[in-house]
Amino acid sequence: MVQVHTVHSLLSKAAEEHGDSPALIVPNVSSLSHSELHSAIEKTAVALRRAGVKPGDLVSLAFPNTLEFVVVFLATTRVRAIAAPLNSAYTEDEFVFYMEDAGSKLLLVPGKEGNKAAEGAAERLKLPVAGVHWEKGESGSGEVSLIPKARLETVSEDSPGDEPEEDDEVLFLHTSGTTSRPKGVPLTHSNLAHSIKNITATYELTPADRTLIVMPLFHVHGLMAGVLSTLNSGGAAILPAAGRFSASTFWKDMRDGGATWYTAVPTIHQILLAQHKSKPEAEYPRLRFIRACSSSLAPAVLHNLEESFHAPVLEAYAMTEASHQMTSNPLPHHGPHKPGTVGKATGIELATLSPDGKVLPPGQQGEVCIRGPNVTKGYRNNPDANKTAFEFGWFHTGDQGILDEEGYLTLTGRIKELINRGGEKISPLEVDAVLLAHPSVSEAVTFGAPDEKYGEEVNAAIVLHKSMEATADDILSYCKKNLAAFKIPKRIFFADTVPRTATGKIQRRFVAEHFLSTEKEATSAVPEERNSRLYDGNLMAAKAFAKAGVAHMFGVVGIPVTYLATSAMKEGIRFIAFHNEQSAGYAASAAGYLTGKPGILLTVSGPGAVHGLAGLSNGMINTWPIVMVSGSSVQADVGKGDFQELDQMEIVKPFVKYAGKAKSIREIPTVISEALAASLSGRPGGSYVDIPSDVLHETLSENEAEKLLAVVTEIVPSWTNASNPKELKVSEDEVYEAVSMLRHAEKPLVVFGKGAAYAHAEDAIKRLLKITNIPFLATPMGKGLLPDSHPLSTTAARSVAIGESDVVLVVGARLNWLLHFGEAPRWSKNVKFILVDICKDEIEFRKPALGLVGDARVVLQQIADAVKDDPFTFGDQHPWLQKLKKKASDNIQKMATSLAKVVVPFNYLTPLRIIRDAIAAEGSPAPILVSEGANTMDIARSVLEQVEPRTRLDAGTWGTMGVGLGYSVAASVISPERLVVAVEGDSGFGFSGMEIETLVRYKLPVVIIIFNNGGVYGGDRRPAEDIVGPHKDDPAPTSFVPGARYDIMMEAFGGKGYLAGTPEELELALKESFAARKPAVINVIIDPYAGSESGRMGHRN
Repeated sequence: MVQVHTVHSLLSKAAEEHGDSPALIVPNVSSLSHSELHSAIEKTAVALRRAGVKPGDLVSLAFPNTLEFVVVFLATTRVRAIAAPLNSAYTEDEFVFYMEDAGSKLLLVPGKEGNKAAEGAAERLKLPVAGVHWEKGESGSGEVSLIPKARLETVSEDSPGDEPEEDDEVLFLHTSGTTSRPKGVPLTHSNLAHSIKNITATYELTPADRTLIVMPLFHVHGLMAGVLSTLNSGGAAILPAAGRFSASTFWKDMRDGGATWYTAVPTIHQILLAQHKSKPEAEYPRLRFIRACSSSLAPAVLHNLEESFHAPVLEAYAMTEASHQMTSNPLPHHGPHKPGTVGKATGIELATLSPDGKVLPPGQQGEVCIRGPNVTKGYRNNPDANKTAFEFGWFHTGDQGILDEEGYLTLTGRIKELINRGGEKISPLEVDAVLLAHPSVSEAVTFGAPDEKYGEEVNAAIVLHKSMEATADDILSYCKKNLAAFKIPKRIFFADTVPRTATGKIQRRFVAEHFLSTEKEATSAVPEERNSRLYDGNLMAAKAFAKAGVAHMFGVVGIPVTYLATSAMKEGIRFIAFHNEQSAGYAASAAGYLTGKPGILLTVSGPGAVHGLAGLSNGMINTWPIVMVSGSSVQADVGKGDFQELDQMEIVKPFVKYAGKAKSIREIPTVISEALAASLSGRPGGSYVDIPSDVLHETLSENEAEKLLAVVTEIVPSWTNASNPKELKVSEDEVYEAVSMLRHAEKPLVVFGKGAAYAHAEDAIKRLLKITNIPFLATPMGKGLLPDSHPLSTTAARSVAIGESDVVLVVGARLNWLLHFGEAPRWSKNVKFILVDICKDEIEFRKPALGLVGDARVVLQQIADAVKDDPFTFGDQHPWLQKLKKKASDNIQKMATSLAKVVVPFNYLTPLRIIRDAIAAEGSPAPILVSEGANTMDIARSVLEQVEPRTRLDAGTWGTMGVGLGYSVAASVISPERLVVAVEGDSGFGFSGMEIETLVRYKLPVVIIIFNNGGVYGGDRRPAEDIVGPHKDDPAPTSFVPGARYDIMMEAFGGKGYLAGTPEELELALKESFAARKPAVINVIIDPYAGSESGRMGHRN
């Protein structure tokens, strides 16, 4: 018969008796039966022994809540080693402390994802590292394998070794350190086995039970109550596919896994209650019970849980030192569960002791003390702590409590957290309970604050329900009805969140430090003006940007970044508030292009950051500098389903050159500086700055903050596109080769794009072409570096220019789809490219005849200087130039003939000709033209002329629709001296149309001209045979409401609207709106069958 005194023997017995029953379930991904789990543990144990793990070795585990973790944890215990699970979100320094303090011999991390911080710590400690990988098998079970990652030396081994013994250490954890440095707690197989049996018996767990694991498995709560007790019963533990608690999928996971109960900290229960209140499930699964543990559950919350989810809520009391559970409220058929108590002792001796060690009778308050086989034998290497903790033959919990006649324990607070107000001892838990009973209060934490008169005074931090409001006076009035006068808080602090540990615990001393450091007493639910003697994270970030020279910021405010925006404005940064982060992001990217400085995008957490990816990716693909700054979840609440929780650092990776998280207020200046510098270095692009909500609320003294801000000027380069020309030049030999190739070409061509515009290369281009007379082709956003009417322009002869040129100097443009990849048949198969690009990778990828890695302006200056010293020129009568001019002349004449026709209802050409003439009449400075749409942008590119650099913004490299309004705002803010004219298709306008309110709000001189043809490409172009089926009477997928009055939309916001269907109406609208220099919309009604589907890209649709 199997003896049940070790973790291994308990689970081996479960495998024998319930082998085919599920043990671990990852919904819709994988599952293991008890026998499969047993087999996986044995195989993994052999792998660990091959990795050199010996009995008594301590193995650190840095994993989320995954199947791999459970298997490798149990395999570690099987080989008589000591498992030390760690929070996978620790910083590198934290990993170093915990692994060094524990005496770790090996680090295990997820095989595919790894853990950068943990592996960095292992490198510093010179520890071997292995990855643990789960490979799903055909049956769905699969197996775990170990992948060597660093310093892992293997040995020959085919056996998992001797079975564990009950006195073997099996688990090593650190206490949370609520009152001191974390203490190391070693636990034996016997400790865990007794605790597992106690928990299983308390809740009468059976093979029919299943529980969803929401608590982290680096803590005894999730590990003991959630996983091991369930496995011992023959039941199944359900592991969320994401590896952590998610409020949005919790009930679905519960249903899919067939859960019959769950256990969690009160924080998670409150999150689920809040979700129930705002978005209840149609039906909740029928649960046997709900368990609450690890911190105090207010009676009001308990009652709400029971009413909402129709199951008894059993509050328990536990500690790491006790291998988790010490007491619990019983199941209903074993007696009452008493709200406000943590129940009765479960498998241990429990008493309340006086300071001199005497056991107190029921009803008297004393220190809660325990003893039993589940209790640790003592802290590791800490004799002072052991002397205090194990006095009088009992383990002292440090908690104050009262036992009633039936043995139910009521906790009154931590001894070191009791508030001593003039000799009156006040339990913070008692005040918490009263505050939490107020209908507007979601969370409450009471703590002591120094006071000259009483020594300590009662203070409290409060989080209100999102839909509720209350003032400090409201709260205090309520307290006066329910508390003795000396217990009423003197000060109330309102907050969005309160600090917690990684396992969701409230640490009152940290809460006190957090709120008292601000020295701010909140008097209403509205946050007050920040104390001028302290910098919080918002002000620190704003000052860092201001110190770097940032002048503008674009974004959408809300939790938790509203005060960052207002702080930025105080520091002299103009904040432009949008309706949508996508438009704000497009504005920031365009600002980066127009100024040569990173455009700054500010977003809220979660979905705001997701929306911001549009602008961030736009900047990256167009190679414009942009920095997105986003708030994020409270760090201590990550993994528990925090408000708008999302791994934002992960989602931005494909769209940035740099991503940095400020994990404390002290890191904000460095992270911001590195992001700004990275966005400008080499080929410009995107950077991301993540500032968690708790960091935004941290504070520092002004003196200390200013010292930290000094790093900004050390890291951020001066704002110039050629801050160090020596590094951006190419060699004389490379210049000579480029000049030689152009000199000996028969049909040379210069192509330049928006990269040359960004580099302000226009003067260098003019110099080179003036000497050589080489024809040029400007890409759409390179137009204006030289006027479209320039005699060397080949825009109107594009097909001949690219089809026959033999040597092409490409500057600030990529050989992508816009230039047909530089390949035949659009280009000559023998063409030789001289490619100038600041990015070496681009040149290595394209493999041109000659690649010049450098700044567009600097390299062109070098080439122009070399040509000046040894000039050559292609005369006006050169056959190549003559052929191009002939082709261009013919096409220009054809276009002129078409433009001369007045077509009503409007086609595209007639209104574009009128717009062209109106823009030309503006003179200098030329208006900035923003253009988007399929037909609208394509045809306008051939009609609307650019005469000055950086005066055209369009859909860019990706052909992105929706950029128009964001670009328009940025252009007007950056260049207030210029009129901005946005020529938009009605489809393109629809992406961001609400931003016309933004134009009005900021009084920006932008005229939006909408080509309204009633659809994405115009009218319903489907052939009759396609208009069939049950939904044949629905509008075509490409169609909008015909004749929509976009002009009235603008008037609704206080701008000027015009409707134009004739040349006279359009001419008058343009004349008035251009002269007024105020926000306006001109709604130009176009024939719905003008143009073509997908414009010039029809072959791709």
